[in-house]
Amino acid sequence: MQARTWRWIRILGLIAAFVVLVMMFRHTDPRDIWNTIVHMDVRFLIPVIIGTIAMPAARAIRLKYIMEPHHHRPAVRVFAIYNVGQLLNIMMPVLTGQVARVLLFSRTLGFTKTFAFTLVILEVLFDGLILFVMVFAASFLIVMPDWMVRGEVMILVAALLLLGLFYFILHSGKHSDAPSNWFHRHAPARFVREWDNAKASFLAGLNMLKSTKHLLIVSLLSVASWIAHALIVLFLLRAFEFDIPFWGAMVILIVNTIVIMVPVSPGNIGTFQIACIVGLSFFGISKDQALGFSILLHIAEVGPVFVLGSIASFSTHVRIREYKTDELMAEKERLATEPLIVDEKTDLLDDPAPPSATSV
Repeated sequence: MQARTWRWIRILGLIAAFVVLVMMFRHTDPRDIWNTIVHMDVRFLIPVIIGTIAMPAARAIRLKYIMEPHHHRPAVRVFAIYNVGQLLNIMMPVLTGQVARVLLFSRTLGFTKTFAFTLVILEVLFDGLILFVMVFAASFLIVMPDWMVRGEVMILVAALLLLGLFYFILHSGKHSDAPSNWFHRHAPARFVREWDNAKASFLAGLNMLKSTKHLLIVSLLSVASWIAHALIVLFLLRAFEFDIPFWGAMVILIVNTIVIMVPVSPGNIGTFQIACIVGLSFFGISKDQALGFSILLHIAEVGPVFVLGSIASFSTHVRIREYKTDELMAEKERLATEPLIVDEKTDLLDDPAPPSATSV
């Protein structure tokens, strides 16, 4: 039943993408869109390509430092696995791509799923905090619409609550080891064992928050990745000869990020075009020109993900089909029914007999 449900979600996502694209291209002149593309200055595509490599590199190194207080993995391997995860993320409907990333990190990097889940949450947390800073800074340069201001406040509140919760868990975890609480006395032994193991794995994933060095490095890499992303937008604006400053590129990036925060269609087809039209409308760019720009920017952002992710999947022997939605649902059901054990090598929670197809 679940597999059938997610199959329908994929179909509805494709239908939604088609409907949005039809609406976007209504009342437009295809010749104007095409002329906008063919008359761009291709010299600016060189720094765009450099940026599309620098951005995932910064985020992969950030992932390495998030996990480093408890696990050390070679940077090259983390970069490869990160790109495979990004490929899965844009291929999956709604938020199942993040579930696929959790399973990927667990299987290929030797983590527990709880630990891998914590890594993904920390990535989102740092991106949310940096996004808020960007929106706040941009609000001094341009009048933001009400929906963007509300989105900014929601992002800040959610990020601060999540960060506060993590610090509370880290602090309370030091004093909650005594087995005399109500749960340990009354819950079945299996649930107690699984809870304790999962809690230990979750706390291990949060270890980075206790290191000033790692906090600083992760924060700087988060800023660097967003700057690289903004430079991609800026140089592509220059290629289209749009007279928009760097802070304008940041505004366009912010609008894109907020609009496509929850993926509705595969690769955000359709919603990405809406975001570009809305962002460029702040600077008086026509719909036809914005559509031409959105096509190239979408290719610049999604194309490298497919290229780097596909190459990395071969080099790391990861079979993408094992992470399709049907398999994800089967994995979810298996995790809900199978007992969990402690990995003697890492002293963390792990699953018995991880799949050999994706192990190295």
